[in-house]
Amino acid sequence: MFSDSPEIVNKSFNFLLVSRATRSAALIFVTLSLPLYLHLLHYSLIFIGLLYVPITLFNIILILILGRLGDSIGYSKVLLLSEIFPVFGLLLITVSTNIYFIATGAIIAGITGSAGGMRGAFSPGMTAFVANNYPDELQRVTKLSLLTATASFFSIFGGIFLGLYTFLSRITGALMFYRIFFAISLILIISSALALSRLREYKRPRKTTRVMKKESFSYMLRIIIPNSLNAAAIGIAMPLLPLWFELKYHIGAGYVGDIYTISYAATALGSFISGRYLNGHFDGLKIASLARILQGLLFAVIAFVPFLYITAGIYIIRMAVAGIGSPLRGAINVRGINKEDYGTSTGIQGVSGRASQLTSGSSGYLMDFNLAFPLLIGGSIQAVGGALYYIMVKTWRPGNVAGLKKTKA
Repeated sequence: MFSDSPEIVNKSFNFLLVSRATRSAALIFVTLSLPLYLHLLHYSLIFIGLLYVPITLFNIILILILGRLGDSIGYSKVLLLSEIFPVFGLLLITVSTNIYFIATGAIIAGITGSAGGMRGAFSPGMTAFVANNYPDELQRVTKLSLLTATASFFSIFGGIFLGLYTFLSRITGALMFYRIFFAISLILIISSALALSRLREYKRPRKTTRVMKKESFSYMLRIIIPNSLNAAAIGIAMPLLPLWFELKYHIGAGYVGDIYTISYAATALGSFISGRYLNGHFDGLKIASLARILQGLLFAVIAFVPFLYITAGIYIIRMAVAGIGSPLRGAINVRGINKEDYGTSTGIQGVSGRASQLTSGSSGYLMDFNLAFPLLIGGSIQAVGGALYYIMVKTWRPGNVAGLKKTKA
């Protein structure tokens, strides 16, 4: 999957776009549906929240292994390998209503709690693949914004699938509706894997360290700390959010799907704006950090809004802001990483984020106690994480392993 031809490498990027499109539609539907599906099967809020703990633990191990492996065998191969897991996971979810099949499938497929518009954009090796093939940061932001915009746009279809529940479930029955669209999602994930088999990348420098260079590790720590805080916030606020809408406002799954559908369009628009109009014209770090702070504050506001349409509007704005910040952070996260460490670094960053999402186990408990608590607590933590992200990256200076002595960039 290696090539020295810029034309071949750039052309193969289109296959990555196809992959992000199909996997987004699939994973968004399954991620949105899982808590609703389990609630329909009469499992408690606490059980549903706790299920995300083994899902997260499995993904921590998988991301760490695949991230390190990517530095050795190539990121395109790791992207393809990582797609095999959701294929088998969705197969298990589709074939049975047995909780052991569903839980095992969700764990293998990595159905984590965040159903944001960029859920399908990122998988092990993706950011490293872009960083390896596009060394200029402005170009990286452009490519990442295109990937996140594509993923967010096609996430709309995942929301539309769920939105059809109101009409189709009357014909198929509630359980069969979910199983039919789980099967459709499986087909889409298989299509994603086929697209990834066509990826090509530049040959990588030979790895000279067992883990990573000191300067890469020093910069990575500055990213991990605020990102872990953000992930902990997401773990608290996001996993049961579709069910939160259903319980707080007494609406059906179809209406939940409609809210998310519009929010995915907003995320796609935000990502497009980020790459087209903000990239290179504004301080990317400030925009990325402010976006994260605003995301958290809007979550905290939503916790107290008594009206569905106002809440939906605020949530849609929040997802547009998320689309603006994500491509910028994706490029910033590898800014100080040595080229031979892209896979290991992004893998460890992913692991730290997933580990922090173990807080998802508390989401069900908090919701069971008070519906406002997950959003209020999670949103507040995310706002703090956004401010810390700016501080940690702003004080970094190239060539300074300790991160203490200031030198010219």
